Amino acid sequence: MIYVKCTLAGLLAVLAAAILLVIVVMVGISIASRPSDAGSVGWDPISLARPLTWLVALLGIFLVGFFWEFCRVRSN
Repeated sequence: MIYVKCTLAGLLAVLAAAILLVIVVMVGISIASRPSDAGSVGWDPISLARPLTWLVALLGIFLVGFFWEFCRVRSN
């Protein structure tokens, strides 16, 4: 039962990170799309969208959530 509970905590951590990511991206795009008077350096958000990068990030977030809950449950 501990592993099921910890897995759910890991999945919730991934969901929370995804929601936070959407909010941060929306704010970032709104700031980046403002017109400027001077010439600006472009930013390519597609460069961050490599599949391996996302897989490693999701795995890391899941493991943090899983082990956080696992250590919390084991200490009780």
